[in-house]
Order: sequence, then structure tokens, then C-alpha cells
Amino acid sequence: MPNSAIERLDQLYDRPGFLLRRAHQIFVSILEAEFASIGLSPAQYAVLIALHEKKKLTQGELALSLGMNKVSISQVVQGLERNGWLLRQVDSVDKRQLRLTLTAAGRNMLRRTRGMAETTYNAQMAPLNDDEREQFVSLLKRLVYELEPHARAAFNPLDVTKK
Repeated sequence: MPNSAIERLDQLYDRPGFLLRRAHQIFVSILEAEFASIGLSPAQYAVLIALHEKKKLTQGELALSLGMNKVSISQVVQGLERNGWLLRQVDSVDKRQLRLTLTAAGRNMLRRTRGMAETTYNAQMAPLNDDEREQFVSLLKRLVYELEPHARAAFNPLDVTKK
């Protein structure tokens, strides 16, 4: 096999997949550092946001709404339940389903994160100016939505019409 067929390390470093994975690691690290004092992970934060927005969801609906697999969402939910931040209750219509709701402690935890989330976002996006931030997010959305059929875990965003 000729050397030209073998990718070089500098080529790897320029690949979008490599850069996206590395950017994700950095973004998570920034969020974890900001949220360390309250012991909230990025996945737990996302679940609290979703439950705050939609009030009652099943674990399956929650997994779909965040693009997470059922095993991962189950582990996140168990941790939040152990912390007293959410409740799992049998659905009144379909007894096979568990509905998830935030507790008062969960709502309080989410209120505590408001400033932390803004600080995190600003730190993550600091290298970009306002126009670049808008373009970056727009391009990421386009990639996510157009490549969705290739995802391992399905993503079905909840209706989040502005109030």
C-alpha cells in the first residue's frame, strides 16, 4: 500500500470528527468545572432543563428529546432521583409508563444554575465574536439535523415554542 493512502496525523487533526470530539471534550470540561460546586453533570443539567420545560415526561420521551439512549437516560434519572431532584411516578393512564417530574429541590437546583449556565456558555464561546457564534451554532444545527439518520440514539426534539 502506498504511503499516500495512509492518513497522516496532521490530516487527522484537521478532520471535522476529530475537531468536534475534541471541542466536545473541552466544552464538557468547562461546564463540569463551573458546575462542580453543585455536583451536576451535563447530562443531569439537560434532564432538569427538559423536565422544567415539559413538566412530565416518560423516560422514553426524555431519551428521545435529548438524543440519549435508554440505558444512559436511566442512569442519569436514577442519580437525579437519589439526589431528590426528580420523582418517578406510575402514569395514571398507562400503568406500564413512569412519568418523571421535578421536585421542589430539582426546581431550586435549576434556579441555582442560571448564572452558571451563562458563564459556561460565555467561556465556551469566548474565542468567537457574536456573528461567528451565530454562524457556528447554525452550522452545527445543520450538521445535526441533516446527519440525524446516522445517529445511534434517536433525537426527536420536543416542541419548544416560545412562550
